[in-house]
Amino acid sequence: MLKHWLMHYWQKLGLAHAELPALALTQDRQEYMRWTGKRLNTMALGCYCYIPAPSARARTCAPTTGAQQHRHLIFIEPAMQAKSIEVTVAHELIHLSDRVQGTPRRHHHHGYDSIAADEAAITGYAVEDLRALLHEESATRERARRERRPIRYIYQCPGCGKQYPRTRRYSQAVSCSSCDKVYNPRYCLYLMSKPDVVSPSEAR
Repeated sequence: MLKHWLMHYWQKLGLAHAELPALALTQDRQEYMRWTGKRLNTMALGCYCYIPAPSARARTCAPTTGAQQHRHLIFIEPAMQAKSIEVTVAHELIHLSDRVQGTPRRHHHHGYDSIAADEAAITGYAVEDLRALLHEESATRERARRERRPIRYIYQCPGCGKQYPRTRRYSQAVSCSSCDKVYNPRYCLYLMSKPDVVSPSEAR
């Protein structure tokens, strides 16, 4: 199924077949992190990374080809419903297409930017449906994460009142980033009195 959607949207986006040998796709988070040498956000449902062709001195953990060319690396979360896997493949291939065309884009707001509009156009699904799907999958992943690592501590800013849920205590004094981008003792977070375990719904 994954290969089917990969080739389906590869063709719909008009991507050159010459780029296929440079593509490596995985559904294993640890493998993707070994390839890129970067930490993958635990909430990520998919990710695209471009690795330039290595220079004579550079080394990379990414899978290589005989030509030692650039690489397109894609991760797709396996624990999703079939429709989500389909649109995530399309989404990451849009990033790949942008890179090939020399116009890479960053997300301004997932589900509400130009990339989301392109995703809707290429898949044929309404933008509102894609947003709902993203919210559903993110909520499912958040619940699973909280089952493994429940929120046990709630910190609060004395200035604006913003709360910071934590699975662990801070090891040192931390101030509110909303009130001041650098450390400011005036906005030093304090630990609130909360139950030993806080449910995900309480932490939102």
